[in-house]
Amino acid sequence: MTSLLDKSFIVVAGKGGVGRTTISLVLGHVAANAGKRTLVCLANAPPRYFDILGDVALGTKIREVSPLLDVVNLEPRSSQEEYGLQVLKNRTLHRLVFGSRIVRGFLDAVPGLAEWAMLGKATYYALEGPDAPSGYDIVVFDSPATGHGLDILALPRAISSAVPGGRMHEEAFARCKLMEDPARCEVVPVTVPEEMPVNETVEFVAGLNKLGIAVERIAVNMIAPPLIGNRLVDLLTSETDETQLPAWLLPTAVALGSQRLRDEALERLESLLPLDQIRLPLLSGGSLDEASLLSLVDAFTSNMAG
Repeated sequence: MTSLLDKSFIVVAGKGGVGRTTISLVLGHVAANAGKRTLVCLANAPPRYFDILGDVALGTKIREVSPLLDVVNLEPRSSQEEYGLQVLKNRTLHRLVFGSRIVRGFLDAVPGLAEWAMLGKATYYALEGPDAPSGYDIVVFDSPATGHGLDILALPRAISSAVPGGRMHEEAFARCKLMEDPARCEVVPVTVPEEMPVNETVEFVAGLNKLGIAVERIAVNMIAPPLIGNRLVDLLTSETDETQLPAWLLPTAVALGSQRLRDEALERLESLLPLDQIRLPLLSGGSLDEASLLSLVDAFTSNMAG
């Protein structure tokens, strides 16, 4: 199995609420700490992520977090315009196209175009490679959370097949070759130890396999520490009528029932997807700040080393 940090383009994917954006930032720190010049491309990240990178204010322009780590927040409209400039390579033509209110309104209404622009911009940096003037060893892409998680990752193949020739076909085909090359690209699905996210992750990986996109490991986020030993868990979560328990034990029994469900979800994930797992703990207090982000960086690094 190729090391994750040997890849040039890493897609972090998952449903909303599993910590996909957090894992993207964590992975960016891990790569930078390993000496890789890294760019993290967030996908229209909400304001709550703006305060966890020290004094760096996230925006649509690339900002430096540390000497080896940059971050950018890809917003749909600005990504369309900037990716359009990268493709057209002519500022005058770019102004004529994107300066038109009619054209902009049309572009906003085209299904999938915003996602294609964000993916196109992120992959642009990966395709440039480390030898470019501002090149990167690794680009981490925080894939947008959508109702159909495979849509954005299937776009390059769909466009290259639908458009028989020309610049757009070439752009899409180059991204197909990048994303289907396991030596250069890997998708890291993110899930949490709950039944529905685990089931969705299993389906997501099956879809990625059909697209020919590599999946070598899964990030399992928000793993709570065990409350007490297994013997007491069995006692308090057995089929005994809860009304027979003392009232003071009921909250513990409920908590342990939740713990058992989490353990069962992890067992199901391991049995259906026998892949390496990077397990990250549930943050104390449930809040994310710069210190807790760095604690997750340490946990991620330890998992990879193990």
